Amino acid sequence: MSALEKARRARLARLLNHEDVRRAAARALPRGIREYVEGGAEDEVTLWRNAKAFRDVAFRPRMATWVDRPDLTTTVLGTRIELPVLTAPCGGMRLVHPHGDIGVATAASRAGSIHVASSAAGFTLEEIAAVGGPQWFQLYRFSSRRTMEHLMHRAQEAGYSALVATVDTAVSGYRERDFKNGFSYSMRVNARNAVKLAPQLVRRPAWLARYILDGLPFEIPNTAQVTADGKPMVLTEMTKGGAGSHSPTWTDVDWLRANWRGHLVVKGLLTAEDARRAVDAGADAVIVSNHGGRQLDGAPATLHVLPRIVEAIGGEADVLLDSGIRRGSDVLKALSLGAKAVLVGRLSVWGLAAGGTAGVERVLELVRAEMVRTMRLMGCESVSELDPSWLDEDTIPAHRNKKEVEVL
Repeated sequence: MSALEKARRARLARLLNHEDVRRAAARALPRGIREYVEGGAEDEVTLWRNAKAFRDVAFRPRMATWVDRPDLTTTVLGTRIELPVLTAPCGGMRLVHPHGDIGVATAASRAGSIHVASSAAGFTLEEIAAVGGPQWFQLYRFSSRRTMEHLMHRAQEAGYSALVATVDTAVSGYRERDFKNGFSYSMRVNARNAVKLAPQLVRRPAWLARYILDGLPFEIPNTAQVTADGKPMVLTEMTKGGAGSHSPTWTDVDWLRANWRGHLVVKGLLTAEDARRAVDAGADAVIVSNHGGRQLDGAPATLHVLPRIVEAIGGEADVLLDSGIRRGSDVLKALSLGAKAVLVGRLSVWGLAAGGTAGVERVLELVRAEMVRTMRLMGCESVSELDPSWLDEDTIPAHRNKKEVEVL
């Protein structure tokens, strides 16, 4: 092992929690890209609610119980995974680090979990699939169904086992930090913007050197068939709905179900009614998500609505959750309220910025270690045992609200 590799591993080993990783990412990234990752929509109320919801829920541990090796394995859509933490689809990852989506997928595979590849990935879906391990592909709606059919066929041929329809992006949320930092929807990689962004970039010479050596990637290769000239869109065209891209409608979900041969997942649901509709349309799983607070500001925290959705469709489809996960203890709270697994976005992106593939691996190692330690302290032997009885009912929003109504 080289001295450089030893130093890198030692640096990552000093990252002890999500805040350490976030700060390391902040040191590595130019301000505009850092805040593209960290920011939410408008006043960032939903972003704040997501994290607070997990902090407010308390455990109900069983004491005087020895747990030697807690079992973290579970099954999602028939696939057994060693860690119930999937890596969420995130666009623009080659702006964060040259390893990009391939680095995140590699870390997920090594952790024994599932990666969800984004339509807005910096590598082709075939390149990401070549990493191996179970993977899902996330698909937006494009103006041409022929384009969607083409992407579905490619995903099928590449071996993706599930198609994820993200339904909460009819338009892009107004992320004010991006505009203030010059990372706007009209941004292009050109001399004018290079001058405009130069003060941010020169403060991060290591990032700038990596980005230049990586070929200044700003395109989304999976969208080459979307445009009239056959050239890939750039990231900002995708995020503003370029070439007719936005989230699928229920009509599109019906069409996807009829044309996709694998599992179908609907992501971005916050009500029991929509979850019911997704299952009736043939969804095999739903992901309770508010897009990490990046879309509708003022939406509820995902943990708050999870119990209602589980009650509405539990047993008929797998229920997963994202938005707000920061620690292994958060994962256990979500599983206790009925989620089969969770997805992490910012956590894996911070790890990617801090150390490429190895940084994402470090983040997933931390989450796993936190889950194991918390389960031992709770007296819980397996994630399969988790249910609401492991939580203090007075701190569970759905239970607390029900008791308040009964009192009234």
